[in-house]
Amino acid sequence: MTWIRHDFERSMNKHLNEEVEPKVDNSGYVRMLNWFKKNTDLLEPHNSGTVSPDSGVKHADKTEALKKAGLDTSFPYGYCYPISQFVFYTEGGYDGDYDLRLIKEIKFEFKGKRGQTTHWFCQHKTSGRIIDLTIEQFDRIPGLDIEDLFKDSRRANLGFPYYRTKGSGKVEFDHTPPCLQTLKLYDRYREDVEKIPGLEKYWSACNYATERRKGDENKPLEEMYDTREMLSLDEIVRPYWS
Repeated sequence: MTWIRHDFERSMNKHLNEEVEPKVDNSGYVRMLNWFKKNTDLLEPHNSGTVSPDSGVKHADKTEALKKAGLDTSFPYGYCYPISQFVFYTEGGYDGDYDLRLIKEIKFEFKGKRGQTTHWFCQHKTSGRIIDLTIEQFDRIPGLDIEDLFKDSRRANLGFPYYRTKGSGKVEFDHTPPCLQTLKLYDRYREDVEKIPGLEKYWSACNYATERRKGDENKPLEEMYDTREMLSLDEIVRPYWS
């Protein structure tokens, strides 16, 4: 069974947008952001981490075209999902005070090249505070104010509600756990900085140290899904990648 979590609770979204003014406040996350900037070697190249080789998603091609037009596509461009998911589980995940949120179909133009993208960030469930560690990527695109689009976001996540492991079999959850790109970041972060309870339990559950960690840390990680599951997930996530 495939799984994609798009919790479009319209009444909650309407209440949040009417009662509070969404405002980006990354205070308390400066150290984490600086760590991400120093460890970009852990981030897989654009489109290299797709869920199947037949995805048809041309993120890498679009990124290359924009790069040739002069757009700075270095970090954090294109990495809002794993970074925001990292923050989401740091804040307690589904039991915490923040939602992982998605803005879809963001259209823009850069020096004659048209682009369309999505954006992920975290927002406090009641105060409206937004933690967005990759927001600076939009400073590179004239005429696009991402803060005007926060009101159009919805709660979302991508993935299956389980990990497949060799030693523990299928480890299931009643929600979407962190993707392995997020855990790849955490695997080094926990050694360099600190252990985070909201990520540590998933790192342990998927047997990361014994089954996912590679000798070459730049080598793409396998999700350990079977072929049929991979293709099914691809059909679901395709509309949300650009």
